[in-house]
Amino acid sequence: MLGKTFTFSRIGMNCHEVEVEVDLKKGLPGIVITGLLSQEVKESKDRIRPAIQNSGFEFPVKKITINLGPAEAVKSGTHYDLAIAAAILQASGRLEDEDMKYCYFGELNLSGEIKWVRGILPLVVEAIQRGYQKILVPEKNLNELVYLNNSSIIPVKRISDLFLSQPSNLIDYQQAGKKTYQYKKEYDYSHISGQENLIKSFQIAAAGNHHMLIVGPPGSGKTMAASRLPSIMPELTDEEILEINMIYSILSQTEDKRWLTGRPFRTPHNTASYRALIGGGPKLLPGEVSLAHKGILFLDEFLEFKSDTLQALRTVIEKKEAYISLRNGFACYPADFLLIAAANPCPCGYYDTDNGVCSCALREIKHYRRKLRNPLTDRIDIQVKIDRVAYQELSSAGNRLSSKMLAENVKKAREFQAFRYEQDNIYLNAAIPPEKINDYCQIDNGGKKILEKFVDNNLLTARSYHKILKVARTIADLAGAEKINSAHLREALELRFI
Repeated sequence: MLGKTFTFSRIGMNCHEVEVEVDLKKGLPGIVITGLLSQEVKESKDRIRPAIQNSGFEFPVKKITINLGPAEAVKSGTHYDLAIAAAILQASGRLEDEDMKYCYFGELNLSGEIKWVRGILPLVVEAIQRGYQKILVPEKNLNELVYLNNSSIIPVKRISDLFLSQPSNLIDYQQAGKKTYQYKKEYDYSHISGQENLIKSFQIAAAGNHHMLIVGPPGSGKTMAASRLPSIMPELTDEEILEINMIYSILSQTEDKRWLTGRPFRTPHNTASYRALIGGGPKLLPGEVSLAHKGILFLDEFLEFKSDTLQALRTVIEKKEAYISLRNGFACYPADFLLIAAANPCPCGYYDTDNGVCSCALREIKHYRRKLRNPLTDRIDIQVKIDRVAYQELSSAGNRLSSKMLAENVKKAREFQAFRYEQDNIYLNAAIPPEKINDYCQIDNGGKKILEKFVDNNLLTARSYHKILKVARTIADLAGAEKINSAHLREALELRFI
């Protein structure tokens, strides 16, 4: 007899339909599984036999051939167990072959319980898009799926639940507890004394999605200001929330998964390896650049990172994707993040600062600052140099800029951009392609003369020229100006000190 069920394979974010076929024949009892399998899939036969028997069903004493097709697609993970068990029960006549297409995901333990599996969200989203009417998933994965609000998702606890007449009534998934995580709202720019120019630079970065580099001495507020950037960023769309949670579902290690509804803020340590930043490993897991997708990647002590790790960011920033190609496969993850980098001016941190005493040798300073002049920093739109905060600014209550006010300005500037680019596939100023620069970044005669002087003196590369115009366009949007004037351009040039 023949049994057939469906599930999906996943490599990175890409999911493909897998047809599970089981054939029962008379002969020497045994189980053979075919279809380009990883080790955990090969071991499924040792889990499925006791799981079916301990659930109160008779396991067929026959020659069992299991095929996971298409044969050329790699199958890895433990979520194939439930689909294989259901196909065996179909072939032995225990489970009816329904007319509607069922899709199964879940790992089995020896008692027949269905366990939590990693990375189920992209699998279920693909199954929904393929039009599956019933998608059976582990109950312990419910926290990751409840926000999909789809009635075709059926959480199950044990193999025996497959035989219930109305398994969808086991749990009202729409009423299930929703665990969410958002950025801490108490972080506000009004808590920062002084550094008004730095805070305004963050507002420009948030409005146009411009990457930003801050160079300043220790204790000048670089980390504190960067940590408050999510408080002025616009809220995520439903599509962005789903995309972010699909990435985190692949990385998740436990079943207690919280649904992220705020922009990610990732701060990898400066000792992070290439693999930790970009992604990889035996399971081709996403790295920090993908975990910061649609959020912020903050690299503190920027110049302390390894050179090869930093240079790996160049392609990611341009493509907004992280490509991982290893011996065990290939994966591609989205990596559209806002890069914020912070660095000291020298190893001790006090070179060229007001009232600061630098203890570094000139040779050390030159070697340290050499990393500031490379192709990666040329791709960073805003480059700000700051100094320590004076006592008068620290002790003054002053008129401090609040995150609420800055967020309103950012929102208005992004609305201007959305209206301007509605006919083109562009959303933010930082994404204006080179061929569209002259159309959207028109400047007056005074501004042209300023730029001509900088370019002719070899102070700007072609990429820097475009970056300055994009930043000037964002400054004009924040000011509510239709065209870029000389003042906007001068401010943009001041934000590129390298």
